[in-house]
Amino acid sequence: MKHLKFLFPVLLCTLLLGLSSCKETNADRLRAMRGDWVSVKNRPAFTLFEENGHYRVTTRKMTYRGTIQTETYQVSEKDGNLFIETGLSVLLTYDKENDRILLSPGGEYKRSKQPIKK
Repeated sequence: MKHLKFLFPVLLCTLLLGLSSCKETNADRLRAMRGDWVSVKNRPAFTLFEENGHYRVTTRKMTYRGTIQTETYQVSEKDGNLFIETGLSVLLTYDKENDRILLSPGGEYKRSKQPIKK
């Protein structure tokens, strides 16, 4: 009985340590999210990329004159959540199973099958 009282907490700690090491980090999510993304609801497309150890998002939209306007923003992490710093904080979440990104506000994005024209 004494052995069980000692063995149970040890096994529980081992299990919890094993589960915590399986947790996906934001760095892993960002690595998986790199690439070109297009909106499901006709919003501007964007590219998520890494530059000098920092992740950035570049948006592209067509102006009324027919030229492409680009803007680049930094991706930051606060309290375990990812944000695009646009002046407002845009929450960035990734659905690994469906390979979709949800921007709040901003809507749902799917990975582009073709590179975005730059």
